[in-house]
Amino acid sequence: PTRPIMYRGQNIINFALLAAAVVIAMLLMVDPGRTFLFPALILLALAFGVLLVLPIGGADMPTVISLLNSYAGLAAVAMGFVMENKLLITAGALDGASGLILSIVMCKAMNRSFTNVLFGAFGQVQAGGGRVEQRTAKSATPEDAAQLLENASSVVIIPGYGMAVSQAQHRVHDLYEQLAKRGVDVKFAIHPVAGRMPGHMNVLLAEAEIPYDRLVEMDDINPEMPRTDVALVIGANDVVNPAARVDKSSPIFGMPIIDADKAKVVLAIKRSMNPGFAGIENELYFADNTLMLFGDAKGVIGDIVKNLSGQTGIH
Repeated sequence: PTRPIMYRGQNIINFALLAAAVVIAMLLMVDPGRTFLFPALILLALAFGVLLVLPIGGADMPTVISLLNSYAGLAAVAMGFVMENKLLITAGALDGASGLILSIVMCKAMNRSFTNVLFGAFGQVQAGGGRVEQRTAKSATPEDAAQLLENASSVVIIPGYGMAVSQAQHRVHDLYEQLAKRGVDVKFAIHPVAGRMPGHMNVLLAEAEIPYDRLVEMDDINPEMPRTDVALVIGANDVVNPAARVDKSSPIFGMPIIDADKAKVVLAIKRSMNPGFAGIENELYFADNTLMLFGDAKGVIGDIVKNLSGQTGIH
């Protein structure tokens, strides 16, 4: 599920399951003949794994996946010691270290800690109190977007989970080719935690045969954003929310983001104005330089490509 699933006393139950598993493991070490304890240990470990992940929301899954990958490496190391297999020990150590390092990098990218990811239940919808300010976002059509992209000299495309859900990566490739033919400088801004697994956007764009040198990391693309004519946000939400920079009361304050709002024009493709994983409104959508393109990303980008293919202007 996208939202974390919470229940009363979840941390107490999790630690109790872990403690019970440790006790059974120690009993088996003392007396390996108690084979009837093995099924109990397996069931406890299974329950602990499921209940540990339940309170973690969908957007934190990249960090959790890499952390679980690290655990798998540690298990391989332990198995290597038992079997006296040096190759298994080495491979497990490399796997465990790489998973741990990747988890640390992604936590840093979200300005979060391991404990906050595992136990913070980040992403619960905030219950608002009092009056809610009604704001209106400016919308545009695919025809408007095609005209803006046609007249741009530089375009930065910012993919997010919405692109993955709609499987729009191949339409994005078509858009890239149309713009490249017109001499537009097109780059793809990649946020470390965009999507639902480590390197999610990189994998999708590679599948769509986007040239690797067009993919730019967040820290490298941000200085270029003020000089960018059009920033095209495809299904990304919290990773482009300016509140992370300016709103100290925001749950995502301090999280490094892609500075899409600093581009001259922002085109944001989104199904609706519903909040993202963090449960807060995206200030980017209400900015003066932002135009919303409502609809499925695959369909919207397809319409933009159709409009561009009918235009013959070359820079």
